[in-house]
Amino acid sequence: MTEEEVKRIADAISAERFQPYLDECGGDPLVALRLYCWDGEASRAFLSALRDFEVSMRNAFHSRLAGRYGRSDWWDSPRVRLTTKGFQQVRSARLTLQQELGAANVTPDDMVAKLTLGFWVGLTGRGQNYEMQFWNPALRHAFHGYRGRRGALQQQLDHVRRFRNRIGHHERICHRHLEKDYETLLRLLDYVSPEKASLHRQFSQIPDVLARKPLVLAGTEPIRL
Repeated sequence: MTEEEVKRIADAISAERFQPYLDECGGDPLVALRLYCWDGEASRAFLSALRDFEVSMRNAFHSRLAGRYGRSDWWDSPRVRLTTKGFQQVRSARLTLQQELGAANVTPDDMVAKLTLGFWVGLTGRGQNYEMQFWNPALRHAFHGYRGRRGALQQQLDHVRRFRNRIGHHERICHRHLEKDYETLLRLLDYVSPEKASLHRQFSQIPDVLARKPLVLAGTEPIRL
């Protein structure tokens, strides 16, 4: 790849977005471009585990709370007191679905899929006495083998939420301790779905992708788009 080609690609990425990669690579545009490409590869590798974690956790939460409140639309139960933010998230999800599907066609399963990861993680926070509303009677049972405090777990869940949002918004992750992020993600997935955690331990691309980083930067391994 010529210097001119690298420059054109960097211009397409934008100077502001490309600068952190240059900073990390001592100002070398070609190495920075390799890092940029590897960063995308790492983000794609993490998406599979993040997807399985989010889907497994929200399904486990929904099952426990539907059982506790005796209805599949438990968020509408008069016994449920959400925070203002939680209520707004439910309202936003419902309005979006009504526009997409029609008000008469929105099902609880649609709502579960539409509600954000932030909503589900928020249910493990302090909220409107969420510890007594949700955690003690229901949500703690969704985390098999976890014996710690709610607050400590909520911090880990929010860490994964913020990591997932970085990837979702195409922000760089190459500067992070990704091995630690992977360990945290696997540990939490192990709580909500040991079977899926085992599957990722056996077949995830993440360890191989992380090991490729120095080789990609050195140019001895090809970039993958």
